[in-house]
Amino acid sequence: MKRLAFALLIVLLIALAADARVGGGQSYGGSSSGSSSGGGYSGGYSGGGSSSSSGGGSFSCGGALFFILFFIAVMVVSYFQKQAETSVLSVQQSAPRGPVDMSSLRQFDPNFSEIVFTDFCYSLFARLYEALGRGEVDNLAPYVAKGLRDGLKRFAAGLTSIDEVVIGSFAVVAFRGLEQAEVEADVEFEANYTETRDNAVRRYYVREVWTLTRGRDVLSPTPEKAKAEHCPKCGAPLQMRTDGACLHCGTIITDGSFQWFVRAIRGVSREDRPRDLGGTSEEVGTDLNTIYQGDLARKRKQFEDRHPGFSWDSFLERVHEVANELQAAWSSRDWQRAEAFETGPLFQMHRYWIDEYLRQHLRNAVDEYTIQRVVIVKIATDAFYDAITVRLFASGFDYTADDNNTIVGGTIAARRVWSEYWTFIRGRGGVSADTHVCPNCGAPIGEGQTLVCRHCGGKIVRGEFPWILSRIEQDEAYRG
Repeated sequence: MKRLAFALLIVLLIALAADARVGGGQSYGGSSSGSSSGGGYSGGYSGGGSSSSSGGGSFSCGGALFFILFFIAVMVVSYFQKQAETSVLSVQQSAPRGPVDMSSLRQFDPNFSEIVFTDFCYSLFARLYEALGRGEVDNLAPYVAKGLRDGLKRFAAGLTSIDEVVIGSFAVVAFRGLEQAEVEADVEFEANYTETRDNAVRRYYVREVWTLTRGRDVLSPTPEKAKAEHCPKCGAPLQMRTDGACLHCGTIITDGSFQWFVRAIRGVSREDRPRDLGGTSEEVGTDLNTIYQGDLARKRKQFEDRHPGFSWDSFLERVHEVANELQAAWSSRDWQRAEAFETGPLFQMHRYWIDEYLRQHLRNAVDEYTIQRVVIVKIATDAFYDAITVRLFASGFDYTADDNNTIVGGTIAARRVWSEYWTFIRGRGGVSADTHVCPNCGAPIGEGQTLVCRHCGGKIVRGEFPWILSRIEQDEAYRG
């Protein structure tokens, strides 16, 4: 018991507050607890309609020493939660996991793209919660199991609407089943949304793990048909008959025979307050050795052969341009100016943080931002996109100030040095047969139009447009 109480003290003392800059590795979501009740939510839902919850392990010990130490431990937890708003959850997140590689699925599905999969998951998350708020969750029957929909509808009792759905982070945490006819992926979301229930409006910060399944040998749709806005069978706009069949092709879909299908949602945390954005944390991993792709030289030669006019100098200039533009947008809290430089999911994640700084009357800035060097570490290609990952080393005076310019985190007295792994993507030729129409909505692309379609707001990512940023990974989390 002494060891338990002492360990608890140490864990709580070393928990760090948030740090911010663009891609600065801050944790997303609430900070008051690792899980919460919230109307039975934390147990999650499964496709079979059942729900379950789990508690921490128990132990027993006799004598007064147990009660004294237990009381001390409880008081320590209460004190440090109030002082630093830390939690067991935040401590568990102190050793980030690298993303799970799903590229092996391409041996059975040559169209599979992790970039497209990410866009699909973002789209489905937002559509599901917005539909839940409208009482229309059954409209997503082709993508969500019936038992799961029924469980969500029970949770939605008294709901009037769910709005302003913003995803703060997304990661594939498990992938399995390649040796079977059906594969499964567990994906973790951290998000927030505004919920109106019984005439009360509250913003919730949630962390969830979704289990998605699909046939291993299914051919993935093209990017413009991959969002949860189309029938997985015929690709027509998603419209359902009362019997659950597609209005266009008449197919009733009950599994992952045509596209990814959500079997279960496990709620990890649900809280009604954001994380405090003040405080300072140390950089982790900057001194680690750079992780290079094992066959980088061969991949680079293959890439150069496919793109004979490609210039590495021009690419590195683009990296500098994107990094400088994003840092300027971040420091000024004007994130809209960054829209043309990031994919939709990454832009949405960063927009959340800007909005949260504004809500908390704070501003995170990096003065004298300097890119010290950029190193090419990985080159990848799928059916629709080319991707190049770099390790970017930079420095600057990183601090957070309130509306009165009082420093509440970081410092202007010492230059901070850091590095991160940034992945840039560009569409390959053939993503769209017509280079003059938006691949998302089919509207005409005007002369001089940017990466964002003025008609549907979708991101235009094709070979004739510049490279844009798709992912930022921290040194200690990057696995190659």
